[in-house]
Amino acid sequence: MNLILSNIGIIESAEIELNGLTVIAGNNDTGKSTVGKVAYSLTKAYQAFEVESEKEKIRVIQRYFRDIYTLMRKNVSFIEKPNFRRFFHKIDFFGFSDSKNINPLIKEGKEIIAAEGVEDETNKKIKDIFDKIELILHREEETSDKIINSLTRIISSEFIDQITNFSSSNAKIEVREGQNQIINVLVKEGSISADVKDKIFPFESSIFIETPLILSYSNSFEFEDETYHIEDLLKILKKSFVYNEKEELSISNIINGKFYFNEEEDNFEFKIKGYNKPLNLNIKNVASGIKNFGLLQLLERSGEFNKNLLLVIDEPEVHLHPDWQVEYAKVLVSLVKNGIKILIVSHSPYMIEALNKYSIKEGLEDKTKFYLAEKVGTGRAIIKDKTRDVDEIFEKLSKPFEKLIFEE
Repeated sequence: MNLILSNIGIIESAEIELNGLTVIAGNNDTGKSTVGKVAYSLTKAYQAFEVESEKEKIRVIQRYFRDIYTLMRKNVSFIEKPNFRRFFHKIDFFGFSDSKNINPLIKEGKEIIAAEGVEDETNKKIKDIFDKIELILHREEETSDKIINSLTRIISSEFIDQITNFSSSNAKIEVREGQNQIINVLVKEGSISADVKDKIFPFESSIFIETPLILSYSNSFEFEDETYHIEDLLKILKKSFVYNEKEELSISNIINGKFYFNEEEDNFEFKIKGYNKPLNLNIKNVASGIKNFGLLQLLERSGEFNKNLLLVIDEPEVHLHPDWQVEYAKVLVSLVKNGIKILIVSHSPYMIEALNKYSIKEGLEDKTKFYLAEKVGTGRAIIKDKTRDVDEIFEKLSKPFEKLIFEE
């Protein structure tokens, strides 16, 4: 799959191939992480468009039921007509999970209004709102429209409505596979439109790892206020306890233990090996570098690693000693060898050299791509393919060290 970006975030132009191991290197603030967010958002939009369509339908219906309640409260005495209060107390305005359960409520509401009697003007307004709810319930959307609406909501959440380059109000995202265009997305003046050419996306699912600290604060996130990739990752990690203990990545040998999700306590724990008796550490007492490996260990046990997954990892080296950066790179290459597609963003020469070395060792050269992100002006960056010139990446990343050595 090829991802083509124009004026997305700080990125002026980029064309990225995602077909195995994709590495984007570069300094901070050059748009590296933006590529991962876009790739995740596109995959999520295709994966969850039915769910997102249902959620949006529920949100609109909730607002309409609140309108009816407010209208009744202003114009009807609940003391004189207690059936109205009982009816609205049955409705959890924020608890609908399935629009199919709403039809009986509409029927009951209409029957109560007819039986109790409501003055004509109020009755007409309520009837109009019920009619609108029924229209929403019976409205059929085209699949392409559902995908576009899903993508709009997810991008809005992931980028907080700031997806375009500050120097341009027009942006473009294109996905191609071979000679075929999958989707073409245009962003103009903050409004997203898209031409969906194919309803089947190259990836079935995507996981975006932004920080290992998600394990420490897993029970303190409020999903209504968080981005999709955080909610998705936590749900996957928490289901890891229901799967088997089989481990092929040998991560427990690297970190000398295993991570578990304690369902009763709603938090993660780390069980250390090698003591006379099992030693369980609270997750907040576990080093961030160990948590980095723990995320991959939990994901392996969750059953999510499959050949149609895109795994996006943002700067994992931040919490890893160079020795463990090398071990982490080995694990990633092993995943790619098993068919998983990985997009990793890094500014560590240790991580990038290790990924380069082990991908060659495992015969994955034709499935490995290296890119360099660089600033080309204020608020603008471009990302270029450096697969055939990886040395240029090391040269760029080694400049700070050379400066320290040779600076007088």
